[in-house]
Amino acid sequence: MSASQTSIGKDVSVNGLGLHTGARSQLTFKPAPANTGIVFVRKDLPAQPTIRAHVSNVVDVVRGTTLGWADVRVYTVEHVLASLYGFGVDNVFVELDNIEPPVLDGSAKLFTKILQEAGLKVLEAPRQILTLDQPIEYTDQKTLIRAEPASELSMECSISYDHPLIKHQSLTISINPDTFANEISPARTFCFDFEVETLKRAGLAKGGSLDNAVVIGMDRFYSKEKELRFPDEFVRHKMLDLLGDLYLLGAQLKARIIAQRCGHGHNIKFVKLLSNAWAKKNNPSVPNDIPVNH
Repeated sequence: MSASQTSIGKDVSVNGLGLHTGARSQLTFKPAPANTGIVFVRKDLPAQPTIRAHVSNVVDVVRGTTLGWADVRVYTVEHVLASLYGFGVDNVFVELDNIEPPVLDGSAKLFTKILQEAGLKVLEAPRQILTLDQPIEYTDQKTLIRAEPASELSMECSISYDHPLIKHQSLTISINPDTFANEISPARTFCFDFEVETLKRAGLAKGGSLDNAVVIGMDRFYSKEKELRFPDEFVRHKMLDLLGDLYLLGAQLKARIIAQRCGHGHNIKFVKLLSNAWAKKNNPSVPNDIPVNH
């Protein structure tokens, strides 16, 4: 992990439909100076309001992570954030001309590809790296997410479903640009066939299709590609989502992450624990509530 902050070398863009809103949008990654962080910019709104990618700005976690303040929203940010984390970008403006980033193929593969085209730019400022003095653990019924002190970021993730095609999947991997690009970023979002109508009735997945998701039936998988990209693609996608949510710490993390049956709601509660612990470590007088910072 570099000791210096980074941005990207040039503007790069991609466009498509949003997964949940179905809104067509163009997303542009733009270089940003040191100490900017990851900042979403709603170019389609008056005054082009911004939202910093931080856990304090999370306003919804239903089937995705939504950022917002006042009446400004950006839906389903996790794949974008995972790509930036995986590629090692500390500072960037993420410009959008609508309310949700494009879902593309349902993974982070294409976001990662255009970031590779943009290239990394090293900035003359020290990188903020979050480290732990002791383990931090979140549990809720069968869900566990735990961070242990470590010299690099690694993830051990597992999922379990009462379903004949999945049952149990687990994966352990060190996170760096190569492993993210090759082993995690291609993993697509997924749902079960019996969930589709429920999602539609709830006003979600308006842009969802077999072009950008894997639908799990009782005896087969349905997708445009006709086959899985990895035998354990689903746990890899859970890892992708968790990595994106972890970047809402606002800094890179050195830790061993153990996650069992995680999801966005649990991820964000865990990130709040980490954020509060980090704030306390650096300033013992701060309150336990995370401050909102746009």
